[in-house]
This record gives sequence, C-alpha cells and structure tokens, in this order.
Amino acid sequence: MATRPGARLSTSSAPGGSGGGLALWIRQRRTRSHLAFLPKWTAKRPEPFGVGGLHWLPAPTGSRDPALLLHGGAGAILAVAEVSPGVLRGPEAKNLGVRLGDVLVRSSAAPIPLSRLQILSQVPGPAGRTRAYVIAALAYTPELVTQAARFAQGERGLTAIAAQAAAEVFAQLGANGTTGARLGPLVPLDRTAVTALLGALVLPGRGAVGPRPGESAWQPDEVDATAPRSVAMTGPVGPAGQPSTWWHATGWVKRWPRAVGGLDAAACAAFLPPGVSGAASVVLGMAGPPGDRGPAMAGYVTVSGHDAHEVELARAATHAAAEERDGFVEFCDRRHHLAFANTLPLATGLRV
Repeated sequence: MATRPGARLSTSSAPGGSGGGLALWIRQRRTRSHLAFLPKWTAKRPEPFGVGGLHWLPAPTGSRDPALLLHGGAGAILAVAEVSPGVLRGPEAKNLGVRLGDVLVRSSAAPIPLSRLQILSQVPGPAGRTRAYVIAALAYTPELVTQAARFAQGERGLTAIAAQAAAEVFAQLGANGTTGARLGPLVPLDRTAVTALLGALVLPGRGAVGPRPGESAWQPDEVDATAPRSVAMTGPVGPAGQPSTWWHATGWVKRWPRAVGGLDAAACAAFLPPGVSGAASVVLGMAGPPGDRGPAMAGYVTVSGHDAHEVELARAATHAAAEERDGFVEFCDRRHHLAFANTLPLATGLRV
C-alpha cells in the first residue's frame, strides 16, 4: 500500500504561453493519467482475500480529516469514523435508516458522489464493549480525477478533495435538526486506527499487532476457505508476533424485523447474542432504474470463534436471536471468505 508524495500546484489548468504554464499543464496531465489508472492498478493486487485490493492514499494534512483507502475492486474511496457509544440503541435507533437514506440521496448528487454508507458494529465478545463505525464510500469518478489533478501533483490532491467530501458526509450524519436519528459526534479515524480496526475484525481481541509494517499488519498470513461453514484466518498477535487463528461465518439478513415507523437500521446488531464475538454490518446504496432510484439497504452478521465448534454454537445462537425478533439470517456457506471481506468493512455488500 505505497503512497506517492506530491507538491501543491495551482488550480489553473490552461497550458498558457509561458514555459511555466506548459510545465504545469504537463504535470497535471501526468497526474490525471496516474489517477485514472490507479483503481485498475490497485484492483490487480491480491489482498485482501482476492476481492480487489486496497491502497492507502497519502495522509491528509488536517488533524480531524480521516485516513483514506482506495478500494480498487469497487472503484471507491473509503473513510471511517467512530460513532459515539450508545447511539445505535435507544428510542432514536429505529429511525436511523431515515437519516442514512437522506444523506445518501443528497450526497449521491454531489460533485463527488457518495456511492454507499455502512454502519459497522463490532462486538469483541464478553471481554470488551461494542463499538460502532460509519464507513463512507465515495465514487471514484473522472470528475474527481480532474479536480484532484488541478489541485495538487500525484495523489495529494486526491486526498485533499476526498477528505473534505468525507468530512461533509460525517458532518451531515452528526448534525442536529435534520430528519432521522443523528449519528454524532463522529470521530474520523487515522491510518493507525483504521489498521487496528481491520486487524480486530480479522482476529478479534488480538491486542497489539505483530512486528510487521503498520500498513499491512492487519492482514492475515493465511486464509483457509476449505471448510464450507466457516473461514479460518491466521495471523500474528502481540509484540512477539505469535500466530493465532480465528474462525468466522458470515450471513446476510434475509428477513428484517420491522420497527414502529419504519425499518430499524440498527436491528442486525441485535442479532449477535450476548457473549458472542462478531460484527454486524448495514450497507446502504442507491438502487433502481434511472429516474426512479432510491436508497436500498442490506444487512450482514459475522460470528467469530476460536475454533469451528465455537462458531457453530454462535451460528445457532444468531439464528435464535434473529427469530426472536421476527428476522432471519441466512449464512453464506462455501463463500465465507468472500462474504467476510466484502462486508467487513469494505462497504460493498455481497457481490458473489
């Protein structure tokens, strides 16, 4: 996940008659060419788990700006922010979908479109507290490439423009006085925090990551997808990098429980039984024919365990917890490795 530093440029794009203007035009053209090819180059990378590759963009300059990941396979730039504890519970949680849908519709028509929103609830088991995150996926469009090339050389302009767009989305989600429940205040995550979150999803409760470069420390050393009912992931934990293995099973919400006043966007987090390690994910995107598109929501639940037997018990408990709420979760047998990667936390939902 290499980054390429660049120098700040003028926003002028005309070649002009001077040598300086021509040099500026050439640099912008080279930058546009590089940025246009960047998603394709990233998508060819095998990690994570063969679903399209990730690439860190240069660190933003603002202390409150989120770190940015390019997901080449989805053609999107991802930014992550943590949600205040308790927001996804209580009387306002039931109209969370209203706020998410409103922000998605408004931001999908912005100069840098918001293609998807994700609410991710991580449950580390009985030893830790549930934490919730918002992942914003910005569409990687030709217009974004053009703006970025005019702003700065290399990938710095891409970082600056995308970070501002992500910050605006997070501000809308946390603002008072608009429709639906507010998700605020949101705390954008830097690269270290995003890496730690990814690592905790792969190996729950792993603590300190192993002695590898920080950008790749979250990735497992081995992914065993041979078992039909779960996927096993092995990676180093702790300062000494001792190997540890966790098993995961991911299911999609086939039937949602209905809440008073509409669909409860926080419901699938309640499908995780007490004491079970795992995560729940709600993904919203625009769907439908041109001219009649609207927000569509999908939900996913991943249960995790120290061995396959523990995961089997967690699967049974999740089925029971969903049925108690008049919902139903169907597990993605024989494709758990792809389901895990696509829903935690790449904000794409199942595409397999």
